[in-house]
Amino acid sequence: MFTKFVKEHKKSIHQLFNLMWETTEYIRKQLAEQGYSVGPLVHGIENYILIDGKFEPAHYPTPEFGFPCGVVGCILDGLYFVMAIEVSSISAEFLKEIIKEFPQIQIYGGKDFTRNFYPPPSQEEVILQDIKSSGEETIQLEIIISEVWDESKKASVQLISGIEELVRIARSHKIKIVNPLQSP
Repeated sequence: MFTKFVKEHKKSIHQLFNLMWETTEYIRKQLAEQGYSVGPLVHGIENYILIDGKFEPAHYPTPEFGFPCGVVGCILDGLYFVMAIEVSSISAEFLKEIIKEFPQIQIYGGKDFTRNFYPPPSQEEVILQDIKSSGEETIQLEIIISEVWDESKKASVQLISGIEELVRIARSHKIKIVNPLQSP
């Protein structure tokens, strides 16, 4: 089954993998040029992709890098930015603003990443209470740009803009961002 598939699509698979790495490196360089301290491009592990409505583990490395505000990478679902924040610093006003600005944002547990807090059709106060009562010390906010493959530079600019806006909102609400470059 896979032998025929690889023979027929080897060039496209190769180009896709290279595009994933090149696009992630492009974003890393852009953030560095904007003054962010960025870590090296690394092989990300333990990522999950959405297949047929279910998250499946990716047992292969994908490109990613960290910087003080989060992690940027690329998986088959698209480009992503994940920011971990301390639960103790979250407010309903913060949640309201990020949901308004990023209606497709994903909010999930820091330890139990399978625990989704958003997107359910809930009010910010309900989401906040669910987060506060979850026992999680941190939660993760994730932005995904899925339309990346045909216009990677445009998607990169879109993700960088989203990163800048999410960081701005977090800082304006005095949210404590967990720096992935620092050891716990």
